[in-house]
Amino acid sequence: MTRPTWIATLLGAVVGAGVMLAGLAQAGRLAPAPRPEVLVTLAQTVDAEHRRVDLLLKQRDFAGAIAALEQMRTIAWPEAAVAGDAAAVLRHDVYGRLLRLRLDHPDVDPKVPDALAELVGEGLGADYKSIATNAFTARLVGLRGEIAEKQGRDGDALLAYEEALDMNRALLQQALAGAAP
Repeated sequence: MTRPTWIATLLGAVVGAGVMLAGLAQAGRLAPAPRPEVLVTLAQTVDAEHRRVDLLLKQRDFAGAIAALEQMRTIAWPEAAVAGDAAAVLRHDVYGRLLRLRLDHPDVDPKVPDALAELVGEGLGADYKSIATNAFTARLVGLRGEIAEKQGRDGDALLAYEEALDMNRALLQQALAGAAP
């Protein structure tokens, strides 16, 4: 994939994510944000960070991109009671991108698989199954499988892959049902 195609694809994914979050919220499938200003600020922060990471990746600064996403771990991620379920979805998006970069560039600030597994758990949070199925959570669960595989925990990897596949199958089924005439 050429660089402009890759950037356009990533930009499309970010825009699609925003549309997906808005659609899920309108359909009542995500808990609404009791304090929408917190969610808006968080979404703007995540969007700006993704744009910065895109630029760093364009410059092939993988260390800078990873460091930028690592910095996002330090923000105070709001609870659902404050910002609704969409806050967790945005956290899953950021952690998924961070883990994908770490797995694709293991030579940059190397982390052992156990540390990556802890990162997945931190990103997912204990209550990830209580929010509506979404692509970002499915991606993060799939990455949990990839990391379990690297740890030699094939049984756990298979369970995580199956969970991610179930989520994605449900999302595809919902999308196709919504697209039917």
